[in-house]
Amino acid sequence: MKGSLSRRNVRLMLWGVSLAAVALMLLAGCGGGGGVGNLLTLSGDVTVPGGTTRQAVGGYALANATVKAYIWPNLTEAVAQSTTDSNGHYVLTLPESAAGKDIVIIATKQVGSKTVRVATVSPDVPAEGRNNVNLDAVTTFALEEVARIREQEGLGDLSAGGVATVVERIREQYGNWNGDLTAVLPDQIGGGLQDATLQSAIQNIVQQHKGALKASTGNPDVDRARSMMQTMRDMMGTVAGNGREESTAIDSALNMAHRALDAQLAAAEAFSKRFDVMMDMLERLNGKPPGEYHLIRNERGYIEIRREGDIAGGKTWKVTSQLEDASNGLALTVTTEQPMEAFHFNPIAGKYTVTATKSGVNYSATLTPTVNEANRTIQLNASINLQESALSQAITFNGTLAAAFSQLPSGEGPPQITTATFNGALNSQFGSAQVTNLKAEFDPDSSQQDSLKRITLQSLQAQITARPFSLSLQGVNIPFMKLHGGGTAPASVTVNTLQITGRDENNNPMSLTISEVNGTFEEYRDPVNGMGSGVIKSLQGRMSFASSRLSLSGEVSGTWNNPVPFAQVPSAGCSLSTFPDGSIRIRGNMTPAIGKPAAVNITITSAPKGSPPKLTVTAAFSYGGESIHMGVEMVLAEKADGVYPASTSVTMTHSPSEMRISLAGEHDQPVTGSIKKSDGTKVADIGEAIELGIPDLGRTGIVKYVDGTFETLQSLLP
Repeated sequence: MKGSLSRRNVRLMLWGVSLAAVALMLLAGCGGGGGVGNLLTLSGDVTVPGGTTRQAVGGYALANATVKAYIWPNLTEAVAQSTTDSNGHYVLTLPESAAGKDIVIIATKQVGSKTVRVATVSPDVPAEGRNNVNLDAVTTFALEEVARIREQEGLGDLSAGGVATVVERIREQYGNWNGDLTAVLPDQIGGGLQDATLQSAIQNIVQQHKGALKASTGNPDVDRARSMMQTMRDMMGTVAGNGREESTAIDSALNMAHRALDAQLAAAEAFSKRFDVMMDMLERLNGKPPGEYHLIRNERGYIEIRREGDIAGGKTWKVTSQLEDASNGLALTVTTEQPMEAFHFNPIAGKYTVTATKSGVNYSATLTPTVNEANRTIQLNASINLQESALSQAITFNGTLAAAFSQLPSGEGPPQITTATFNGALNSQFGSAQVTNLKAEFDPDSSQQDSLKRITLQSLQAQITARPFSLSLQGVNIPFMKLHGGGTAPASVTVNTLQITGRDENNNPMSLTISEVNGTFEEYRDPVNGMGSGVIKSLQGRMSFASSRLSLSGEVSGTWNNPVPFAQVPSAGCSLSTFPDGSIRIRGNMTPAIGKPAAVNITITSAPKGSPPKLTVTAAFSYGGESIHMGVEMVLAEKADGVYPASTSVTMTHSPSEMRISLAGEHDQPVTGSIKKSDGTKVADIGEAIELGIPDLGRTGIVKYVDGTFETLQSLLP
């Protein structure tokens, strides 16, 4: 009974933390944006192909490279300089005079006899700076040809959308290029690529999009529309770019922690196996009389303990492992203060002394049960010390488990616990942990499967030594409901605070806090066997994240009218009758170190039983002094392989220009649309290039302005 309760507690606590993490993932997915301060700052990542230098590491990141910024066309006088970190990330602070200019960024590094060079151009840099200005082989190829075209055509200013379009088109063909950049680049930017085939291909791509490179054609409506599209591009770069950087930072830090911990655990693998065997010995002694035993593998291959003889006094049990593994020779000895006919934990026996020894191994523990008959409680005090050669320091544990009973155990029938409260502290070379008031309540009888009433936790503090990560969990409350067919499930869950602190790959501090998590559940009955299970009905919570790159804060809430178990969610989407019915709202703010602050407010509503059935999304994105209000409506239909959007319409209105983007499409048909002014005047068409008079680009989705310039839809995505 006690072992079952312990496992159940662990599962439920982990489940509660996972539930809080769901809120985090939803919020992190919603994006954000934005920066603070008056500095004009550019940042991004520098990568090179694998064929360029063997010293490129971490996904070919160019570490310790010199990065310089120039105001085009002057490529001789740098206005800012920096160095990439170990992950190829750079940050440049430019003078105010660079605002609105086309900025060329060049990264160089001497590797042996070669000078590696990677570059890009960031047109019309805004006064608050720009994030996600990355340098790689593709941007370098694009700059080489754009520089030549700019010189020959006399382009005084470049269009950010045109440059993004050229880069996106080159990436389609050469995104996986893995050659040696030093072998194909000219001595000076714009001198022409040294590989004839590569140069011809890049020239053809740039020529196709030459008309889009010009910053302005003199049409103010087109200029305003292109500016609006650039705002969307910058917003996506801020939102997705920072999100990607943070994801990389968190993943990298967690992976380093995992590797460091794995290295220590590998050294202690033998300890882990021996400790497991020791616990197995204790379990197998239950109900056995005092005496000497051997742990063996019988002729059928099963592990069992075999009695070898008596030990005088009637209060000692000894088991020696004869298994052919790391536990061989491990001798477990349990001694009680008072004699007992059979081994089990009983206050009558007094203090339990447990030792496990072999060469280089010394485990010891004292377990002291005490009884308060007036309050019908039994408290188990435990002190454990585990030492052996595989561990750099001893593992120590001190804690108490206090159980209140409806009646004190008498030996007749299973004990009926009404509450069980655990407090304890663990210290080891791997880290430390402190649990305060982890409590389980039962009504009326803990021996029954449906008796669990509530689990609460005052606090859990943990610190991982391998990396400076700490976790704090405060104020968990999970009441339970009885299910049809037996068992229990959470009726609701609340988590006051879950906080994780640590450092990123550059040893900068970062923290994550999930708070005010509230979820409600209802019973779901399986239509086949009628068995009940708990499913989530509603969820809400808040999240904040802080690092050297950005801060995030926000909240998520959701309600489902027809919830099903998580495992059945994919199949639920195959039919309109079971398709998720409900709404989710996500609100958040993001303030990056570079770029404008941004806010998002999204509501997703699913109405599969409506007339017609549909899914709608309303969203507002605020980015500095500009905002975009978006509405999406998908009419749902059903066919043999599931529910699908029969038609989709999207509208986006930009403020303060009040220009509106409209898109519409039927299932398996091209999307078409337009950009119009507030008075209905059309400024651009949206659709496939071949249908908009640019056959060379085929079925590529583009925005074609009334002055003949265009940019690809794909270039709007980071």
